[in-house]
Amino acid sequence: MAEYILFDYPIPHEQNIEKIWKQISTLRHQVYADELGQYETNSEQEIEDPGHHFIACIEEGRLAGYISLNPPSKQPFRIARYFSNDTLEQTVFSLCAQRLPSTYEVRALTVSHDFRGKNISLRLMRYALEFILKRGGTDVVGMGHKDVVGLYQKNGMTVFTEHGITHGETVYFPMYLNVQKVAEEHAQRIALDIANEQEEDVCYHGGKSWDTSGFDFKIRDELIVADVLDSPFPPCPEALDIIREQLERCCQESPPTQCEELIQTIAEVRGVHSEHVAVSSGSSSLMFSFLPQLLNEDSHVLVLSPMYGEYSHILTHVIGCHMTNFVLNPEEGFALHADDLVEQARQHDAVIFVNPNSPTGVYCEEMKDIVCRIQDDSTSPTRCKMIWVDETYIDYIEDAQSLESLTETAPNLLVCKSMSKCYALSGLRVAYAVSQKVKYLRRFIPPWAVSLPGQLAAVAALKNPEYYRQQYNIIHQEREQLSEMLRNEQFEVLPGVANFVLTFLPNDTSYTSHSFIEACKEKGVFIRDAQNMGVSLGDNAVRFAVRSTFENQKMMECVREVLSL
Repeated sequence: MAEYILFDYPIPHEQNIEKIWKQISTLRHQVYADELGQYETNSEQEIEDPGHHFIACIEEGRLAGYISLNPPSKQPFRIARYFSNDTLEQTVFSLCAQRLPSTYEVRALTVSHDFRGKNISLRLMRYALEFILKRGGTDVVGMGHKDVVGLYQKNGMTVFTEHGITHGETVYFPMYLNVQKVAEEHAQRIALDIANEQEEDVCYHGGKSWDTSGFDFKIRDELIVADVLDSPFPPCPEALDIIREQLERCCQESPPTQCEELIQTIAEVRGVHSEHVAVSSGSSSLMFSFLPQLLNEDSHVLVLSPMYGEYSHILTHVIGCHMTNFVLNPEEGFALHADDLVEQARQHDAVIFVNPNSPTGVYCEEMKDIVCRIQDDSTSPTRCKMIWVDETYIDYIEDAQSLESLTETAPNLLVCKSMSKCYALSGLRVAYAVSQKVKYLRRFIPPWAVSLPGQLAAVAALKNPEYYRQQYNIIHQEREQLSEMLRNEQFEVLPGVANFVLTFLPNDTSYTSHSFIEACKEKGVFIRDAQNMGVSLGDNAVRFAVRSTFENQKMMECVREVLSL
């Protein structure tokens, strides 16, 4: 969980503050010298921040970002060194009016590249506003570089883009903010961020529609639920028939204790040994049961970013191990670079993949080769002793190569598969894992882990692949149609392979992903804010679940209406 630390310069002689100060100086060099070219690089690779008040965000001992402020007593502010008096009088100081004696300066708002897209900038601004208000501050001035003008504006800043100056290789603009006005106008957003911060020990998921409907299914019938990836099609008829026929027994009788028939069916259908199969009540249950047994707080684990957030939550908040993000580049379509990935994975104790990945929708055809290369000891020893591959969405791809059979010859491989998304069994909670490690790990799954209706439906579903192939074909058609409708509204849409698409909001909108989904929610349409699913996703990333033709049309009507406001 992130920690926010406040201190002033000159810094106190405390070891933790001195460590943070060094990280700030290093980050400042990385951003303002290496990345922006505002300053010359230096051999120490450090540039000290000339601010007076500092608020630092620390995650797992690392500096994720910081904001620095100068109080009114430090006037004339540093912006006076870059902009003429005439420019400042025409812009920021004209808005301060007689309140200059209570005006603060934002010196820097900087987030480390590895932590961008995690809402840190908003939270730092929130802490800064609270800090300034408590000290009687009324206004804020500063200068921001052109590449992040949108970020400043979304945080309440007025940016004077007609008064740019060039410093180094970067153009800067004067900026202004009325503290009280922004606190009032962004009150709902700030309150939500406070609530999210208090709940960060629980992984964020979709499913917010239940807060609106409760168990009133008449209300649910009026909602479009596209923030979770439940299947828009029903389970196969055979699954529904057996549950209907045995409904009373499903309620009254305990299921087979260790899910023996379900495990045997999985083994037969998937062509693996039954002793290598474990089942439980959803993939989250398997993750929470197995990962703490396979890893500890000293483990170094490599994960993709962006990727399904439950994994990073367990690694950081449940196990407390050392997690490294293998950052996927949006400019490259979030594709995996196999050579770099293998090299880094071999230097970690474990690696976790989701393939096809969520939220990106990217399927890596090289996954088998990547796994084999990570485990190859023929030329040099590998450190990696666990490879976890989540294949929840792989059945959507007709010719995809599952790694289930590879577990027979790869003792450190574990393949995890939920039956929620591809088999329409989300409410019944069924998932399984295949690995040689299962012989040891089964003891950590409680008896009766899967309900009787869950076991019955899963067995029926596994025996009826043709029904589901037909449904997947429909999903592919619906996904393409939904993607085209979104592109027509100027969304950037990534190509997908499953029942969802990752998108980025139109460039000309003033919405952030959060404000956009909140506006849609007010109209009964629930969409997933994707910005917290990876460090390379900004605050304009939105994921849409693919629903039925009717639901997709209703969803697009809402999207168009919200964008027109």
